Amino acid sequence: MKNKLPYETTGRAIKGYTESAIAKGETNDCVVRAFASSFEISYDYAHKFVAEEFKRQPRRGTFFTASKMVKLSECNIKVNGKKVCPVGTPTKNPLLPHSLSYPVKVKVTGTDKLYKIVNRQMTVGTFVKKNPKGTFFVLVKGHAFTIKDGVVIGNPEDAVKARRPMRAAFEIK
Repeated sequence: MKNKLPYETTGRAIKGYTESAIAKGETNDCVVRAFASSFEISYDYAHKFVAEEFKRQPRRGTFFTASKMVKLSECNIKVNGKKVCPVGTPTKNPLLPHSLSYPVKVKVTGTDKLYKIVNRQMTVGTFVKKNPKGTFFVLVKGHAFTIKDGVVIGNPEDAVKARRPMRAAFEIK
């Protein structure tokens, strides 16, 4: 497939995922899995951390993840010796505190101007091209996954949907 990105299964990327009794009974845990693979911690530890710090309920999604990740960054909270660094331009929107939009020159038809500058939202494929190295906790609409050195760790379709617009990204250093 043309736009497919490199992919690694969560079972191989997350410590203790295949053995975890908690993981076997979970659904809607993409933030937990992304957190575990981003910070290189066990699934069970990530599950406990996200439940306590992000107020996630078992078998339910995690809400307001971007603002909670920014709070981890602002409070200099480290997990497994790694800190969170928001990627993008700061905004005044508390739900999406950093913008991943970028300017693009677009040809205008029917006017005297040949080109105009418009802002485009970063896609997963463009993000991987611009950030080939590093570990990133990525949020798209209703979902989270990890990109580590250009390799997607999450659901298999996350590597196929390279044109999916991103909501937020956080570098884990």
